[in-house]
Amino acid sequence: MYSDILTICWSIKEVNRNLSDRQATSDYSIRYLKKGCSDLALMMRELGRALPDDKIEVIDRNGQKKSFSINEVSDMLYDTKKILEFNLIDNISRWAEARKLA
Repeated sequence: MYSDILTICWSIKEVNRNLSDRQATSDYSIRYLKKGCSDLALMMRELGRALPDDKIEVIDRNGQKKSFSINEVSDMLYDTKKILEFNLIDNISRWAEARKLA
């Protein structure tokens, strides 16, 4: 599951990075990003049920560290402002990579 999470995070970051380069496909890209975040949220929700006490540490724009349950993070993936504020995709990637190696 951690590999799947890493793959989705990578894909979301790549589409987001290339979004400004491809004006003609921007509507498709935005739909893809929303679906990717939704799919990621569902995976995170599954993990949240399996690991109810596990936390993901994030660093917000102000450099403040905060910890959220996996279920809280999965809910935030439906909110663009929260995704950006907490740099969720990068933080989820780091968390999944650490869990995969453990």
